[in-house]
Amino acid sequence: PIFCHRCGTLIINTGKDVLECSTCHAIKDAAEYENVTVVTRSDPKSFPSKLRLRHSRIQQSDRYKEEKATIKEKCPKCGNEEMNYHTMQLRSADEGQTIFYHCVKCGYKFSINS
Repeated sequence: PIFCHRCGTLIINTGKDVLECSTCHAIKDAAEYENVTVVTRSDPKSFPSKLRLRHSRIQQSDRYKEEKATIKEKCPKCGNEEMNYHTMQLRSADEGQTIFYHCVKCGYKFSINS
């Protein structure tokens, strides 16, 4: 890649005799770059694989897991009087949280948007 000597913008070599910066319109003779070898190095973290991205999202998700609290709420499946619950903000910030319920007796799970 060739960068503008004045402003640093990436210049596309179009095969013309001169290179013109699209930002500041500085002009350089294309012949100056004919025998230039460009070597670029990138950190592997700059281009993560799909697996690494998924692993990262899972770790972030685990970080936001909340402790479950117990509440006196009747389970719609088995009628048990106690359930665990936790909340998460899954929708936009101007909307309520989602409440996740889990029956401590039968394991039934459901959620509601508050």
